Amino acid sequence: MKSKPYLYAIALALCLIYLAACASSSKTVIEQGTKEVPTAGGIQFDFADGESLPVLQNVQKQSFAIKEFRIGSGRNRMLIVGVHVEEKGRENVGDMGIAGVTCGGRELTLMSGSEVQLSEMWRGDEYYLKVALYYLINPPSGTHDIEVNAQQSAPVTLVTNKQMKQTIIITKITTKNDGAWVVDIVGCGHKSKLHPKTQDHIRRFNTQETSGGKSSMVGGTLPVLNAGEVTLHWAQYTRSINRLGHMAVEIAPYK
Repeated sequence: MKSKPYLYAIALALCLIYLAACASSSKTVIEQGTKEVPTAGGIQFDFADGESLPVLQNVQKQSFAIKEFRIGSGRNRMLIVGVHVEEKGRENVGDMGIAGVTCGGRELTLMSGSEVQLSEMWRGDEYYLKVALYYLINPPSGTHDIEVNAQQSAPVTLVTNKQMKQTIIITKITTKNDGAWVVDIVGCGHKSKLHPKTQDHIRRFNTQETSGGKSSMVGGTLPVLNAGEVTLHWAQYTRSINRLGHMAVEIAPYK
């Protein structure tokens, strides 16, 4: 999978638009254009609103919200939220994942079978569109934020290694995604001064046990611009370490 070389780098999508409406409220707002529509079976329309994320935005957003959405206080209320996501390029489809939608801290339910996804070529590029419907029975009355949360990738690759009576540990990991990071941790049986020897591998912390024991832990990060095998090499030459446990994971910008 290839990384994104340009501005379409927001975590959720190029464009995110969602609308919400609340029915059967004791406080009905009659919007322009709907005042002549008859009430059917006692159902009333309460309020609707929408929000969109700009198409070009060189920042990452993990959530997006309609602020202070109004919800009435009648019985048998239902909140309906539609989510629309669009992305350019097959390599960016993983960014279209929605972790969930909340209103006033309450989780909305994804309506089974409502997710529609399609793609179409336009001016030589392929565009992907996804629409889904969420709902909440008897939502909290009053004014609340409706928030859509992006689905983040979990670590996608894990490797482990162990050494006895060594002052170095070398572990190889093969990343699957361009633009990923490797995050690694080394647990040590003795106090350590381990340092990474691989270019661009940065030690981020070095924690020493302080209550009388000798255990310690170090950890680092390594950016990997192009997917493939990299070598993580930790070493020290000042003292003996007789137990080393090493683990490394790949953190991808998307799946």
